[in-house]
Amino acid sequence: MRKAAAFGIVVIVVLVAIIAGPKMARKHGPRNTADKQQTGISVRVAYARTGTMLSTVEVSGDIRALKQVVLSAKISGRVVSVPFREGDSVSAERVVVQQDTSDLRAQVRQAEAALESTKSKLSQALTSARLSDTQTEAQVAQAKAALDAAKANLRMLKTGARTQERAQAENAVASAKANFEHAKQDLERMRGLYAEGAISKQRIDLAQMQYDVAAAQYDSAKQQLSLVKAGARDEEIESAEKQVAQAQEALRIAEANRARKALRQEDIKVAEAGVAQAEASLAYARQQLANASIRTPISGTVSRRLTEPGEMASPGAPLIEIVALDTAYFEASVSETDMHKVKVGQPVRVSVDALPGRKFGGAVHKIFPTADKKTRQFTVRIQVLNRIGALKPGMFARGSIEVAKHEDTVIIPKDALIPTGKGLAVYVVLGSVAKSRPVTLGFETREEAEVLSGASPGDKLVVVGQDKLSDGVRVHVAD
Repeated sequence: MRKAAAFGIVVIVVLVAIIAGPKMARKHGPRNTADKQQTGISVRVAYARTGTMLSTVEVSGDIRALKQVVLSAKISGRVVSVPFREGDSVSAERVVVQQDTSDLRAQVRQAEAALESTKSKLSQALTSARLSDTQTEAQVAQAKAALDAAKANLRMLKTGARTQERAQAENAVASAKANFEHAKQDLERMRGLYAEGAISKQRIDLAQMQYDVAAAQYDSAKQQLSLVKAGARDEEIESAEKQVAQAQEALRIAEANRARKALRQEDIKVAEAGVAQAEASLAYARQQLANASIRTPISGTVSRRLTEPGEMASPGAPLIEIVALDTAYFEASVSETDMHKVKVGQPVRVSVDALPGRKFGGAVHKIFPTADKKTRQFTVRIQVLNRIGALKPGMFARGSIEVAKHEDTVIIPKDALIPTGKGLAVYVVLGSVAKSRPVTLGFETREEAEVLSGASPGDKLVVVGQDKLSDGVRVHVAD
């Protein structure tokens, strides 16, 4: 009984549902369609605005540094000190790598001693030259004087006595004879007086002595006159000739010593060359000593430390790298199709992948005149502001070069643009109706576009849902 009653209830419910279904459908169907026609298609909108629109050329490249050096050793030697590590700041001319200098200092001392020795030799050569010059000139003058005297004596002997000399000799004989006669007469007179006892023995002795002296002088004068008249003997002439020859030889030797002055000058030049060579050796030794202290030519930051104390450094082997972060620049590549737009001085906005969300200001500083043969792209150097050193050489960077600017122009989001058979258009919401308008575009960015015609500031533009629209359809702007 219970199963039969339950079965009957189910049948009744089904029949009621079948009978009521068409009525429910007629009641609710027309109402939903009317609601949709009354509210419109749901869309999202954005507003056209007035602003400044930039035309940019997008570029990419690397961050580099204008001042970046890799320092290497100039001489072989063991590294004893590397006082700086990566990230440390260093100033110009600081020693960043020090090699062992014990042997180099010994070489400098040896070169200094050699220089002092060569200077001493030069001083000796100069002193000797000065003394020799003085002595040589004196010897030459003395030899000339002796030669002149010997020649004069020889001429005198060969030519004999002159008339004046003969006259002098004859006068001397006459005078001596007169003295002799007077002394003879005086002696005879004194003898007579002595015989008479009128004078003493001393008086007669004095007269005798005066007589003897006058006789000797008279004889000497006669002999001198005889010599003057006879002339020089052959032996005297031969002796005078030998004296002339000796004087000539002495002069030749003195002049030969003067000729050796050139040799002494050569000795001085050799000594001076030795000094110059010693000075060069000392300068080289000091330079080698200085080369052991490797200094940075620029101020900057240590980017790589490539050696450690105890290692051997060979010439040319890189030891440390210094980079001046304040000289960082952006080296970008520009396609040949955009190259005509780029000019020196144009502003650039730079971003790097390593620093997301950050922008760096810059400007075009230099445009390389030739393109790469493979890529057909030109290189542009862009100066960037890097006061705190955030940009590091080697970073990949992107930039937007501002090549033109339009101010007070109409700007719309690119999401509002839809393609049509005749170009691009936008849907403008007027009240609750969407109207299609063709637009002409100017500058564009990734997200926005400049509208030259077809939109006005403040227009409400459909940016979501326009693919369901047609001109004049009703729309509902969603929140």
